[in-house]
Amino acid sequence: MKQLTTLLFCLITLSVFGQTQSLTLEQAIDHAMKHNADVKNASLSVEDSKQEVKSIIATGLPQVSVNGNFTHNIQIAAQQLPDFISPAVYGVLISEDLLPADRFKAGEPQTLAFGAPSSLTAMANLNQLLFDGTYFLGLKAAKHYVKMSELLQENTEITAIDNVKKSYYAALITGQNSDLLQQSLSNLNNTLRETKGLYEAGYAEKLDVDRLEFAKSNLETEINNIALQKQILMNMLKVNIGMDVNQSIELTEDLLEQTNINADNFSIDSRIETKIMQQTLLLDSLNIKRYQVGYYPTIRLNATYQQNSFAESAEFQGLGKTWNPGTMYGVNISIPIFDGFYKKSKISQARVAYEKDKHTYNHTRNQLMFQVEQAKMNLTMKQQNLENQKNNKALAQSIYETSKIKFDEGVGSSFELIQAQTDQTQAEIAYSNALYEVIVAQIELQTALGTSQPNTK
Repeated sequence: MKQLTTLLFCLITLSVFGQTQSLTLEQAIDHAMKHNADVKNASLSVEDSKQEVKSIIATGLPQVSVNGNFTHNIQIAAQQLPDFISPAVYGVLISEDLLPADRFKAGEPQTLAFGAPSSLTAMANLNQLLFDGTYFLGLKAAKHYVKMSELLQENTEITAIDNVKKSYYAALITGQNSDLLQQSLSNLNNTLRETKGLYEAGYAEKLDVDRLEFAKSNLETEINNIALQKQILMNMLKVNIGMDVNQSIELTEDLLEQTNINADNFSIDSRIETKIMQQTLLLDSLNIKRYQVGYYPTIRLNATYQQNSFAESAEFQGLGKTWNPGTMYGVNISIPIFDGFYKKSKISQARVAYEKDKHTYNHTRNQLMFQVEQAKMNLTMKQQNLENQKNNKALAQSIYETSKIKFDEGVGSSFELIQAQTDQTQAEIAYSNALYEVIVAQIELQTALGTSQPNTK
């Protein structure tokens, strides 16, 4: 019974693991948004920047600490003091004419020990930032840094979506081409079987059979190669969406050409790259101000409350019995006067960085405009190629059908038939590849127009 239970468990596990998961393009994109490593890391970067803002805020909130201290003096430190008692007593006697001044004689210095054998101190400290220009500006910059992290996350998601789309359609078109080759092989097998029958009946030559056998061998090799290519592309898709490469999937999307991509209302500001550069310039300007406000004073409040207890006579006698309070506060003002021109050089350096990013921003805008025009022309070219391949496919199909009729009637050669069938299969594959290129061109145009944005929060 135990062995039977184990066997059933293994069969159920293998059955669940071996299930093929159907996957539409939308499901693939949704899976990538949840499991793609780059997307998840980008999301964590946003969370990290938010925590950084909280840590900056915390530096401006009251800082409270509690300390305790115990001290035991094995030997109380002694100090040598001059004789300050004798001059006072003799001074009174001399002033009252009770003692002649020449009779005054100062005593020897005295060695005295001050302090308790043991002491116990409990203390609470408060530190509060009242004014610091760099703090308030840094807080503002940190919030814009969070915005930058969110824009970078959006850019990562857009890139991931484009990669998923391209890899999905690449695997899909390869699978379709594999089906076309399988259909061609099936047709070739039928022709070979018929030709062998004719050869055995004496109505066909051995050369015709050999040619068909040779064509079949080449076609089987091509099918094996494209099967490996499909597996590689399927694994690439799984990696792009963050799925286990051992998971079996089936692509259910249709290869359909998208239409009506409106490029007339394009705005350069809709591109995520433009938003990132604008945010970069904003952070650069805040960085300049950060060093400028470094010339402002800094004001802090410090407050302390403490309780002290001392031993009375013996080492620990009376310690903790009586507590003596102490309270104090102070305000510290720090005004920068001269720093060796450090802040001045940092301001100049920050302005240089701003100018460099400004030039990059203008160059990026030109590049994005060029990318849109290039994507438009590329799509037009791919659509024209698709139309040509569509005509070629119809023509190749007609030639194959004519060659098949001629071969069946004995007026055409096997070489012509094989050539026509090969051309017909290649035309089908060329049309599929052209359709894939049109879809990729449409994806690239949508990206160039900034219309392939993910659903961000």
